[in-house]
Amino acid sequence: MPALARIRWQLLCVLLLWVGAARGQTRHGIEQRIGEPRYYAPLNSVAAFVEYSNSSSHIILGDDRQRKFLGVALAYQRGISATHWMAWDYSAEIRPLLLESDPVLAGRRLTVTVNGKTSVYDDRFSDPAPIENVKLYGDQSFSGTTLEGDAFTEQLHSDLGRRWTYAPGVTPVCFSVHLLPEHRLQSFLASSAGFIVSPRDIPEFKTSAFNFTFSFGGGVEWFRDHRRSWTVEYRVQHTSNKDIGYNNPGIDSQFVRVGYRFGF
Repeated sequence: MPALARIRWQLLCVLLLWVGAARGQTRHGIEQRIGEPRYYAPLNSVAAFVEYSNSSSHIILGDDRQRKFLGVALAYQRGISATHWMAWDYSAEIRPLLLESDPVLAGRRLTVTVNGKTSVYDDRFSDPAPIENVKLYGDQSFSGTTLEGDAFTEQLHSDLGRRWTYAPGVTPVCFSVHLLPEHRLQSFLASSAGFIVSPRDIPEFKTSAFNFTFSFGGGVEWFRDHRRSWTVEYRVQHTSNKDIGYNNPGIDSQFVRVGYRFGF
């Protein structure tokens, strides 16, 4: 092989080795960004949350009001990347204990008074029916005169209650971004998508026992050290059966979640 060709071949080999080493160093640097001592952003972590929603209203698409949620969630989180300004994470959650509560109409009582004589008609339901809005079922009064000229009054009273339904779920897709991961106290934004399954239709009859969930929100996370932290967050969750049921009123809920995270 001529000397000039041999020199070119050697230079090409050195160049290829240098490029490979540089790529390896860059890849190693990206991986080490998460989990570095100066970053409060563990590469892997597990967490447990307690979550509660006291009511529901029309926020996005949901129509049913006064729905409650109470539950416990377990999560695994994996860091994607981290810089001086933000850290991206992916997580998956299971909700082994999730209860949903609907307001129900248990019965009605009609009291009729004609010329001082009172009659009571009580109708009790063996299977209380979930209602969309408690305000629509308040007590009502009527008065007037019969065809015979007798004065009368009617009072309609609704007996309201609540039913709780076990509705565990899975949230396989959740992404979050933490701001300023070099600080112990961090704010973050998060969004997630998943589903819940219940033994009966929720939130009303003739809806569906399978419902999809989508949520978004944010909160703060305080790191005790580089691995352990407490989180408090606020989320808006939309629950819907996506028209696989006969009816699809939907639920818009505001959740407060408190959790503890352990990195490894």
